[in-house]
Amino acid sequence: MNYKKLTGFRKCIACSSLFIGILPTYAQVGGLRLSVIAERPSRQVVAAYEGADRGTGNTSIAFDSADIYKWSGTSKERAESWGYFTTDGREVPYIKRDRDLGQTFLYTGKTLKTLTAITVATGYGTNAVRLNTYQKAVSIQIFAVSGEPVPNDNGSDATTEAFHGFPHNRMGDSILHHRDDYFTGETYTSLAVFSGAVFPGKRAFGFATETEAVSPDHPRLKGRLLRFNLPASKPVVLKPGTRYAFLIMLDRKGDECGFTLANNYYGTYPDGHGIRRDGNGVFPPAAADPARAFTDPANANAYTSAHFPADFAKRTAIPPGTNGYPDVCTWRDLLFYVEAK
Repeated sequence: MNYKKLTGFRKCIACSSLFIGILPTYAQVGGLRLSVIAERPSRQVVAAYEGADRGTGNTSIAFDSADIYKWSGTSKERAESWGYFTTDGREVPYIKRDRDLGQTFLYTGKTLKTLTAITVATGYGTNAVRLNTYQKAVSIQIFAVSGEPVPNDNGSDATTEAFHGFPHNRMGDSILHHRDDYFTGETYTSLAVFSGAVFPGKRAFGFATETEAVSPDHPRLKGRLLRFNLPASKPVVLKPGTRYAFLIMLDRKGDECGFTLANNYYGTYPDGHGIRRDGNGVFPPAAADPARAFTDPANANAYTSAHFPADFAKRTAIPPGTNGYPDVCTWRDLLFYVEAK
């Protein structure tokens, strides 16, 4: 393997390939199904990671219609603390970004197999499933991954703090320098986008009715297994010794829309890592002026930077990676099970 562990962090064997993005392939297929299941998959599992932090973190798929400034200064608009920082110590405000989440994994089998299902779990934080997420359309994108992950320290090292990352609100806390690290070196080739599923309704989580008021922090929403059954109409064939990835997304923006995924920030899955699609895929985010409205012409670049393109095909053409604002997925592993036959 070209993945090695070193004091809890991933470090890859050096390679000279640079990140060159996603190849221009695109196929959207209907027939995806999503359900809440009671037991973890145990048959035909070809890749899995079961580690998950049961703390209060809210690592989430986010496609919410409410704009928020990331900025510790004053603004008459809605804002959350701390933007990102430049190497000379200046804080840069930006608009909170849309987010899809997923994972890379290695197929270690000896024969060709067809991908049939992917299972993840909701997280254990305080915002496990946001209020209006139920029965909203969801999709999953599958990639072949080539190249090797090459760490980029984003200009921070042991002599500095990270320039963005957790804790988002510093308030006297420091941010470890690796919290803004990200990987280059991998190329993601889209194999298919499977659509047609909806996020399960409240009854699927054990509530009496679909109209029942349910707090995003309700215990029944946490650590619940979500199984994506892929349609047979577009087979994705796994090749031995090949790395793949999946990316889960909410199809359309909505008020209070998003759900968390169970994960371990310092994951120990040896053959892959968490990934995300973050805003328009350009880093760092374009700077915003928090003294103006989100849609003010002065914030046009910042607004575009924060949001997915309206065209779904253009959105799915944005390559995923590990970089993200305010946090990164570089060291993260999702809880996941990949099934194939």
